[in-house]
Amino acid sequence: MKKIIHLFFFIIVFPLFLSAAGNSEVNTVYEIKDTTGNVAELEKIPERITFVGKASNIVADALYMFPEASTTIVGVGNTNQRNGDFIEVLDPDYTDKTYLEHTVGPEQIAATRPDLVILKNFHKSSLGASVSQLGIPVLYLNLESPESYEKDFTMLGQVFNNPKRAEELINYYNQEMDFVLQRTESVINKPDVLFIYHSTRDGIAAFNIPPENWIQTRMVQMAGGNPVWINANPGNGWSKIHLEQIGAWNPDQIYVVAYKEDIGDVIDSMKNSSEWKEFEAVKNGQLKAFPVDFYSWDQPDSRWIMGLKWLAKQIHPDLYTDLDIEEMTRKFFKDLYFLSDEQFNDEIRTRLGW
Repeated sequence: MKKIIHLFFFIIVFPLFLSAAGNSEVNTVYEIKDTTGNVAELEKIPERITFVGKASNIVADALYMFPEASTTIVGVGNTNQRNGDFIEVLDPDYTDKTYLEHTVGPEQIAATRPDLVILKNFHKSSLGASVSQLGIPVLYLNLESPESYEKDFTMLGQVFNNPKRAEELINYYNQEMDFVLQRTESVINKPDVLFIYHSTRDGIAAFNIPPENWIQTRMVQMAGGNPVWINANPGNGWSKIHLEQIGAWNPDQIYVVAYKEDIGDVIDSMKNSSEWKEFEAVKNGQLKAFPVDFYSWDQPDSRWIMGLKWLAKQIHPDLYTDLDIEEMTRKFFKDLYFLSDEQFNDEIRTRLGW
């Protein structure tokens, strides 16, 4: 009788044990943890990814540094900041994607049948929570600082099952930062620098400064400048400033961005203004526009590393005589986005006005 029982156990139970132990597709849960502490549980490497919400361009530009992105992404958030969709250049399957506006709801996201949804971290308590309630795994990207970029690349290496590419990207950013910091860390005489965002609402122009912990402030510091607004905006968003305050700071250099407007027109208007003409930076030819192709180089978009090097050369040109900005830019788009020289000339160089 014992032999019969033992034989029954071997025939019925042992195959189940083998299935549990050897068939990863049946029982293995593939877990990925993001910088918010959130964990996405997946049955396999995601084959259908949707990203949406505000700041989708920043998310897209991180995802598309991985060669698997174009064949994996099925749902795309609005990435046009005025100058067109950069992913149209990157993705040969661009026209086959489902495009979703910033106001998208969880049901519309679910309609893309994603294995995984990726959002900027500030969507966690709103859109992300609603998507999760539908049983769809969600991951959040930070992408707000050099440190978070390294962590987010590591996570995306898991998402795309390509840790080697993640390591390549981390090394690239670290090396480019070191190139700047090795020359500016010992600088004693740091010029006073002002960074401002120009916006227009209802025909009224406004100038805004970033918080002290944002990437724009970090970039000025790393590039060897003294951000004059450092204690003026301890908040979490852009803060409006008046010309009287700019005059009180009287910065040596002023750098301007305008995400929804033609930055060339903005700079021309400022230079022709009787009020701005009184500032020393304007008198000395130190009022400058930040570079922009599809997106401005100052944002926590992948381009911030180019913005850092460009800014360092503007602030301390004597320290970076060996830095060729066009060569740097061409290499960035080739190494990180696999663009050919022809694509670079047609799509990037023309937008930069070089």
